Amino acid sequence: MASLSALIGGNNASNAMPPGAVARVNDAVILRADLARALNAVSAGKRNVLSNEDKAVIMQRLIEEELLVQRALNRGLAEEDPTLRNALVGAVTKDVITRSRAKPVSPARLRDFYFQNKARFARPARIFVKAVFLPRQTASAQMTAFDQALKKGASPEDLRQRFGGQTPPVPNGLIPPQKLKDYVGPGPLAALKSLPTGQWSPWIQDKNGVWRLYLVNRTRARIPELSSVRDQVEAAYLDDRDDAALRRYIDRLKRKAKIELSPDAPQ
Repeated sequence: MASLSALIGGNNASNAMPPGAVARVNDAVILRADLARALNAVSAGKRNVLSNEDKAVIMQRLIEEELLVQRALNRGLAEEDPTLRNALVGAVTKDVITRSRAKPVSPARLRDFYFQNKARFARPARIFVKAVFLPRQTASAQMTAFDQALKKGASPEDLRQRFGGQTPPVPNGLIPPQKLKDYVGPGPLAALKSLPTGQWSPWIQDKNGVWRLYLVNRTRARIPELSSVRDQVEAAYLDDRDDAALRRYIDRLKRKAKIELSPDAPQ
């Protein structure tokens, strides 16, 4: 069996290797962590333990991959190929975020983040209505019949069933006001602001006809306790921390770089 040092050229310079490196390819190094990941990836699909020969082959693949990467960069493919540029940008971005995610989350910082951003975790108000829409062409006669049925004690559901045949579908349950607006429009929604629960609104005109809404239920906007939304708060905190880490990293690169803009470049 060929030895590993023979496979990589017979030059065993391990004593000169930087800490954590398992090989050097020109001026670049292959880290032991990279080799370990490659070995784990291959062994995951094998029943038997990897042999020394298997490990040597994998080492060679890493070396060959590094040579191809170096060749691509030397040929300027990173500048010419948009797909490769995007992949490189994505790889650096992922590395920065991975290192950011490795840092522990301080309970005190998480609590401060929650109190500084309470509005992000607020539970919006929700409204549940039963709606009746009458087209302009037949509205006059049907409005009279509706009002008479209401005075006789018809239930909201009976009225909806009887007169709501041409009503656009409105969700049967609590929904945010902005979502309800998509179904009934701004005028009917505005009429609900002071409407008590369990009451019908007055007739509300719009360009296509008239609406009447029955307010079944309403919940007010509220801010939940941190304990009930901790996972959501932590996810938002980590996203913000990752964005800040990436911003700092890019700003450092820009400070170290020599950047020149032409007079007509957007600034």
